Amino acid sequence: MPVAAQVLIAGTIFSRLGDTLASLGLVLHAADRDIRFGVTEVMLAELIPTVLAAPLIGTVVDRFSARAVCLWALLAQALSLGAATAVGGFHARVALVALSALAGVASVAAGFKMLPAVAGEEHTGRANSLLTAGLSVAGLVGPPLAGFLNSQWGTPALLAVDAVSFLVLAGCTVLAVPNTLDVAIGRRPATRLADGYRALRDAPVVGTLMPALAAAMVATSIESVAGVYYLRDVVNGDDTVFGLFLATWALGSVPGALLAGRARWADRHTLLIVGGVMGIALGLLLTGLIPVAAVIFPLFLIAGFGNGVCNVGLRNAVHARVPAEVHGSAWACFQALSRSCIGIGYLLGTPNSVVSSQGQVIISGVIPLAAMVWAALATVRRREATVTEPSA
Repeated sequence: MPVAAQVLIAGTIFSRLGDTLASLGLVLHAADRDIRFGVTEVMLAELIPTVLAAPLIGTVVDRFSARAVCLWALLAQALSLGAATAVGGFHARVALVALSALAGVASVAAGFKMLPAVAGEEHTGRANSLLTAGLSVAGLVGPPLAGFLNSQWGTPALLAVDAVSFLVLAGCTVLAVPNTLDVAIGRRPATRLADGYRALRDAPVVGTLMPALAAAMVATSIESVAGVYYLRDVVNGDDTVFGLFLATWALGSVPGALLAGRARWADRHTLLIVGGVMGIALGLLLTGLIPVAAVIFPLFLIAGFGNGVCNVGLRNAVHARVPAEVHGSAWACFQALSRSCIGIGYLLGTPNSVVSSQGQVIISGVIPLAAMVWAALATVRRREATVTEPSA
């Protein structure tokens, strides 16, 4: 794989680590100060603006040079987080983080579009594999590191680290993506807001399996909320064991992502996505059905492994099967879809008097399993219709 692609991947991973620190820093600040609805405010600030603006932002990425869009967006993110370190009010900080998240849609979509141009078509699958594995490691390291740094230096320090991480990624982008490289592949002089959604819907494999992918994202979000209560009951409130549960999922996703990037697997998009979603579904379902800590550890490894495999399969499928001229719009719209699913999952996973936390975890496994069965039946019906359709 070209060194330029490795530089871009390294910068992206470091930036994701910075995002994790800033987000958790604000959450911890809200919890420490007992700010009413503060945690919810942070989550909604990162969620709602990006869902609404993602289609428009995606069209900008596809109309102009992805390199230029990425650099300007990263500068906006660095300035927003830098300003957040200087202001004292919690709500003002959250607003600036929301602004950074908006710019982040552009930088992430542009980065997605640039990666094949930098890595080369033959190395794109491997690049997606390494990036996904690295993001999993960042997700594993970020929470405990955020807790430690927040206790030592406070939330402003975490916001400052995030601001610096965007400048580091901007430097990596300048080094990895020369001005002479055309990363506005198939640039469209005019684009419509729905182009990204249409591209995802109409792409082979991606469109067919998108409902199952959405179900998997909803399911993991349900578990991330309901599982807090369920797993703490399973381990009798032992925080150390509970932390190990959370780490196990991320640990499983790393080898899953690396395996999915091997040459013999990278192009098998359907197998990677279907296998990944099934791993998530079965892992969550059995976790809810078998409330035994020793059993749940390997189940979380399996679910995390499936998560890593699925993420790489999806990135490879979009790169290969969605036209390059709408890569930016498609990935921006996927960000909107994924965050919408996450929000729905958080709501469904919130404790209530109707369904127990264990029941919610079981449901989180049933949802993607049912969606995958539906996708398989829909595929069979389409094939049968194609075979029986009379020739003209």
